[in-house]
Amino acid sequence: MITNDEIVLMTDHLRSWPIFWAIRADEVHVGDDAYTVAEAVGGRVLEAGAAAEFLHTGFVLGARSLLQGVFQVPSGTSVRIDRRTGAVDQQLERRLGLREPEHQEISTFTSAFSTALDTAMARLYKRADGRVIALPLSAGLDSRLLAALLARDGYPNVLTFTYGLPKNAEAQASAKIAESLGLPWRQVSHTPEQLRSAWTDTSTEPFLREASGGASLPHIQDWYAIRALTADGTLPPGSIVIPGHTVVSSAKDEPLRHGRVLTPAAIVDSLRPWHFALRSRSRRAVRLPSVVHELQAFFTEVNLDGDRRATMDAVRWFWQRERQAKYILNSVRGYEHAGLEWALPMHELSVWEVYEAAPDAAIASREWYRAMTEKIYASVSGEPAPTVAPRFTERSLPRRIAVAAAKSTGLPQLRSRVRTVRAVVDHPLGFDALITGASRRDVAVRTAMGMTPVGEFAEQFLDDEWVPGSSLFTSHGS
Repeated sequence: MITNDEIVLMTDHLRSWPIFWAIRADEVHVGDDAYTVAEAVGGRVLEAGAAAEFLHTGFVLGARSLLQGVFQVPSGTSVRIDRRTGAVDQQLERRLGLREPEHQEISTFTSAFSTALDTAMARLYKRADGRVIALPLSAGLDSRLLAALLARDGYPNVLTFTYGLPKNAEAQASAKIAESLGLPWRQVSHTPEQLRSAWTDTSTEPFLREASGGASLPHIQDWYAIRALTADGTLPPGSIVIPGHTVVSSAKDEPLRHGRVLTPAAIVDSLRPWHFALRSRSRRAVRLPSVVHELQAFFTEVNLDGDRRATMDAVRWFWQRERQAKYILNSVRGYEHAGLEWALPMHELSVWEVYEAAPDAAIASREWYRAMTEKIYASVSGEPAPTVAPRFTERSLPRRIAVAAAKSTGLPQLRSRVRTVRAVVDHPLGFDALITGASRRDVAVRTAMGMTPVGEFAEQFLDDEWVPGSSLFTSHGS
């Protein structure tokens, strides 16, 4: 909003459409990608502090971007810029926040959650109005739940699709799910050579720019599939893609439940493996000056009074505020780039509001969600549900002691690292082919040292080496 006195920028609870801004002299520049705004105020100069944390996260924390002098509006936030003085006021307006539970029984909460989700799906059908609704289908819970709802509700124009190397296990499982639900399904297969050839073509640079926006790593998981399905007309312009993203979080706070004293440092330790682990130096990442500053700002938004629910609240809000809003949900930029639309029914505000009032027993893990999903899937497909009730997954004291003792030997970590190396150099979806210019041996060695494929992508992205010939950053700042 623009008035004589101020410019007001606001994002919704998801940061559905990014907003970037910069002030130069007496001018305020606003845009939906940081590159365009940077070009208006002096050039696309990479900001060193933001780049350092980006290598560990794949996105930029807080209100900064990758480019010097350019800022973003975080999810659920308003920014007011005084047109006379240039003063900036930023306010958090709406965040994911756990409230007093409205339902003490998981069964009644599940019913309320299902009703909210049904309402969101009804709005989707009305908006689609006969257009294709496309669902990237995996063997996971989220996309299976959406597939079951699409089949149950009988929307007439659905496409489910899976991607990756021919005959990969994920595709085989997805094909069975789609068949059991009576939904159309297609696999978009590729060889590593085909994937690499398409990715390294210079025509990919516009995708990099639009899907990144200048604040996060482009989400490339279904890039090749969307490219193929739009090129052959399977997905006409205006088709609506519904990725299986959900407000339902996994129990990232579980390690905190057994400590005697809850501190900000303990919260940070629980966040490190989930948000700062693209390379092997997550402890170093959370000590970066810019990260320390943003974590301090985050702790002003939550209440750490030692209560279990307050701890759940803090961990889930950081997950939504940063990685979910800026990287996971930002995957929809790729659909926009292809001329498609998107919807996030499991993130609609009405669904959020039910989840925020869930009983502790429901949000302590995803098992209530698994049970709900399998029940709906079984009722539609006619196949028995693998899970019929929530399972107790929190580790007992003897189990925690045994795990700690095993870790002290280093053997579990070694076995895990070996499995990781094998999974990366022979990725079932072929994504190792997108580590540009690296041999299998190079990838294996770096993976053994703690690097992840997304960490490789982040490094090459910042160096303008991910797609040969790209030039997203005109210079590197200090």
